[in-house]
This record gives sequence, structure tokens and C-alpha cells, in this order.
Amino acid sequence: MKMSLIVTAIIFQTSNLAYSMTDCQIAVDRAIWDFNKSEYFFHSVEFLPTENTYTYVLSKYYKINWYFTDSIDYYKCYDSEMRRLLEQKYGKGFLKRANFIADSLSQTPNWKRDVEFPGGQSALFDFLYSRLIKESIKIDSKPTPTRMYIQFEIDSNGKVVNPQVKRGVNEDVDKRVLKVINQMPNWKPGYLYGRPIKMVWSMPIFIKN
Repeated sequence: MKMSLIVTAIIFQTSNLAYSMTDCQIAVDRAIWDFNKSEYFFHSVEFLPTENTYTYVLSKYYKINWYFTDSIDYYKCYDSEMRRLLEQKYGKGFLKRANFIADSLSQTPNWKRDVEFPGGQSALFDFLYSRLIKESIKIDSKPTPTRMYIQFEIDSNGKVVNPQVKRGVNEDVDKRVLKVINQMPNWKPGYLYGRPIKMVWSMPIFIKN
């Protein structure tokens, strides 16, 4: 009986090992298949920030796409084989070169930057405060029961477009606040990978009764 249990255990462990190796071999074969089609992929469970210069460099310079997955167990074998094949194509140091390029690009002016009101946040508040007072709308920098939410886009030239009241006070106040938003000067546009882009800006405005 004891010998039978041992044999059963050995068979079970061997079958699990064979299954694992087979699963890995499938992943390796798929990596070779993709590589031969010039389709290169790496995988990870999580990679933050999503808009990452390193993944940009891999795509731009080496045609490698990065994908997220719930589990990388299968893709460990895939990525290992894909890396081996890519090292034959680009040289063993290509990932270090990608890191170096990414670091250099990240230090480039306007490589990646959020939009900015001329003069910064304090200048933005001063702009809104002075004009809302002229519109006879009392505002307060501290939270009060009456709180508006405004959203607008800042296009690639820094122009404020499509302002909307996401949560308003009343029709009259909402219209006068939108009038002030439309008077804004151009912002400094946002940049991503060295190119100006459109961004969405949301902000609360606290109305004091």
C-alpha cells in the first residue's frame, strides 16, 4: 500500500512537470511564431505610469509592443524566448540602450508636461476671483455647501474650448461662470512624447451665498 502511494505520487508529480513544460513550450513556440512575423511583444501584470517613456522607446525604436495581463505565468516563457530572439536581432544590450534613450528623452524640455495656466495655480484663481466678483458672484476658496464643477478642454495650442458645467448652482450663475471661463487666455499646452496634445481640465468653484 505504501509503495503504491509513492508510485502514485511520483506519477502525479511527473505528469504535472510534463504539463508545465508543455505549457511553456507552447509559449516558446508562439514567441518564435510572432518573431518570424516581425510581431514583438513583452508582457507584465502592472506597469505604471501607463504613458511610460520606456515603453514608448521600445515601440518607436524596436517595434516592441507592451501588453498588460492578469497573469504572467504563461508569458514568462514567451517573454524569455522573445527577448533571446530580439537580442540576436538588436544585440544583447538593446534593453539597456532603450533605458538610456528613455532617460535622455525624459530630460528633454516639453517631453511630458501637464497643461498650465499662465502664472500657475495662484494666477488662475486670481483670474477667476476678479472676474466672478465683477459678475456679482461671490466665491470662496474654502468648501461650502454650494460647489460647482467645471470642465473644459485645452487644445494643443493652449486654447480653452468646450467649457461645461458638470454640476451647477442655477441657470443664471452657471451662465455667468461659463462666460468667465470663455474669457481665459491661452494656457501653456500639455505635452506627451515631445508633442503638444489636447487635455481635459476639471476644477471646482466654491460659491459663497
